[in-house]
Amino acid sequence: MSDWHDELELALLPLEDLRVDSVYMTFVISNALSERGIFHQCRIGSAEDRLSRMTTAPHCWVELEQGWCIDLRLRQWLGDEDDLPHGVFQPTNYPRARYQGTALVVPHLDVEDLRAMTNDAYSKVKLPWLAGQSVAA
Repeated sequence: MSDWHDELELALLPLEDLRVDSVYMTFVISNALSERGIFHQCRIGSAEDRLSRMTTAPHCWVELEQGWCIDLRLRQWLGDEDDLPHGVFQPTNYPRARYQGTALVVPHLDVEDLRAMTNDAYSKVKLPWLAGQSVAA
């Protein structure tokens, strides 16, 4: 993992303990990334544990450039095991999990709403800058 991806994962830790589903979490993360101008695409679909054949749907996650993903909810549904992805990761490093989905349009939420929705955890999220990063549309 690059230093920037490590920093991103650490910055998202304040959101980890929120008791919310993947849709809600994706909305919060997407708004934080958009504030920083970090290019990303939100997805909605399903995630499957190829070992147990358990599937969670609908499931949402965030895709970054160069194949990186953010998912803070998969283990909530499929089990807290090290070979299932969590945080910021490359899906190819987790062959046990299979994601399938399509683009999800996320509404822009203002900071006050995000802080209220997350019990103020949103104010603790301090995303790192990425030099040369594309700006989100």
